[in-house]
Amino acid sequence: MEPPHTAPVRVLVTGASGHVGGALVPALLAAGHAVVVLTRDPDRLAGRPWLPDVDVVVGDAADDDVLAAACTDVDVAHWLVHALDADAGFAAADRATARGMARAARRAGVRRLVYLGGPRPFDEPLSAHLRSREEVGALLLASGVPTAVLRAAMVVGPGSASFEMLRHTARLPLLPAPAWVRTRVQPVALRDVVTALVGCTGLPPEVNRAFDVAGPDVMTYAELVQRYAAVAGLGRPRFVPVPVHVPALAAWGASLLAPVSRELARALLESLANTVVAGEDDLAGLVGSPPRLRFEDAVREALSPPA
Repeated sequence: MEPPHTAPVRVLVTGASGHVGGALVPALLAAGHAVVVLTRDPDRLAGRPWLPDVDVVVGDAADDDVLAAACTDVDVAHWLVHALDADAGFAAADRATARGMARAARRAGVRRLVYLGGPRPFDEPLSAHLRSREEVGALLLASGVPTAVLRAAMVVGPGSASFEMLRHTARLPLLPAPAWVRTRVQPVALRDVVTALVGCTGLPPEVNRAFDVAGPDVMTYAELVQRYAAVAGLGRPRFVPVPVHVPALAAWGASLLAPVSRELARALLESLANTVVAGEDDLAGLVGSPPRLRFEDAVREALSPPA
């Protein structure tokens, strides 16, 4: 399906220096929207080809005055702020900033909030990471501003923390194999996440709910590593069974191999025990969606040099 025509609006993108926000901004501009970005550090936006085409608000998303300025005259706001790489208090920080965003959006008359969260496994205890994403989504859905919460598992794209961990650890010829290597996951290409986020700009005002966003392939984490290695031209990794999974030790090792902090690595590794498979695809019926990339094609795109 082709996305329905959406009249141009003014869109706020928080987290524009991140991998999703940085890809979302040019997609919104290409769709004809006016874009405002909120950033703490404008130097992190230097060199972005789209920078001359956006309005920039500089400040901390934890500051109510900054959020009020960012939301002024905005129709749709994308909330892509997460504190996972901070410390053990990331969940409280995420709740506090989400409440601030909800207040600012409501007072400014923002017509829609869009939040990229994590998947919601059923009948399983959630990791701290996924529980925090669920809490933030619930806060925004209860904000009084129509909200679309997109639930995505691993985003396959350059800069995605989970993809960068995969990219670096898959080079090892031997990998530990705790029980979570048999957990099922449904990764999604960065391109398809961005398409879904842009599509949410035109959702009707009565839509206030969460949506699963996933690619077409379901696999175990062991299969995911092996399929990635095949595309990347690496040797087939071998898994060595280990009796226990120690997230702190695994996070230390992952942070040495991949460009992620130990705190972020631990939060993501603890989530590997959760089954993250989509339960519906309702968003495509509302906004339209081109065929989503297969995992191997998403990996090839992620590994391709920037145009």
